[in-house]
Amino acid sequence: MNAFRSLLIMISRIPPAALIALVLGIAGITSMLVTAQLDKERQDVKAKMDQIEREKDAQGTVVIALKDIPEGKPIASGDLDQKKIPLGKIPADALASPAMVAGRVSKYGIAQGQIVSQHDLAPIGLSADFESRLKKGMRAVTFAVDTNSGVAGFVTPDSHVDVLGMVGSGAETRVAPILSDVQVIAVGQVYQREAGASQAMPTNSVTVAINPEDAQKLVKAVAASKLYLSLRGQGDHAPLLTVDVTQLFPRKMEEPGRNQLADLPPPPSQDLAPSLPSPEFADQATTSAEAQEAAKIQPVNHEIEMWAASARQVINVAPGRN
Repeated sequence: MNAFRSLLIMISRIPPAALIALVLGIAGITSMLVTAQLDKERQDVKAKMDQIEREKDAQGTVVIALKDIPEGKPIASGDLDQKKIPLGKIPADALASPAMVAGRVSKYGIAQGQIVSQHDLAPIGLSADFESRLKKGMRAVTFAVDTNSGVAGFVTPDSHVDVLGMVGSGAETRVAPILSDVQVIAVGQVYQREAGASQAMPTNSVTVAINPEDAQKLVKAVAASKLYLSLRGQGDHAPLLTVDVTQLFPRKMEEPGRNQLADLPPPPSQDLAPSLPSPEFADQATTSAEAQEAAKIQPVNHEIEMWAASARQVINVAPGRN
């Protein structure tokens, strides 16, 4: 409080002209500082606007396709061209030189005029042969089809189908799914889908990619039944309940009254040679044999029946007696 009072006393002692000059000087300095700060900010804003305009007008080089490039096909340099477009419209993974694309394999189909990006190309070193289409742990199995069982040739590589098995005939016909949502990787010897193809591909064989367990089921079904393909719509992967092909055959009922002992294996054959008696029973065997022999040669008495009036009399006469 004393310091503030001393300041007021000191100011009151300054002449009015000097006081006005001091106030005007402070105001001028403040105005100059504010004006300088505003000019600096104005210049910064202008510099940023100029940079935005330059970036807006700046262009970069991209690679475009001169024609449709099918999936899985090697890309030739004649299929590519360079084009300048604004930097703001260039994809983040776009390639700037045809030399970076030529010789690579297309991972997806590339349309004419499309900007070629890194994600459109298969990894370097990955071949486009048939084996590369098989995923790890999967097996390729080929089986025969015809026009009827092969959906009239409208099954193409990368289609998804259900495999149906049919056994029997007439009223005994049975049909059931053997495999569900199976990927077709080849039709005949064609294993790459043609870009924009809409015509049927009649063939006599189809190759599918399945796991080893399903491969055994399919081979069994090929040998025991007639197979049909059921084509699925794009994006339809709903599973179906499948059966083993042996479950389609009727089970044989056991015949009533059948002697179950007849199915048993026959007993081992017995030795037809006469067995020798053991020493301890040799004497008994000999005695029994002599008794049998004596019984065979023992003479048999003859009976003579005599009747006197109503009396009956039987007389035994030994053989050899007169």
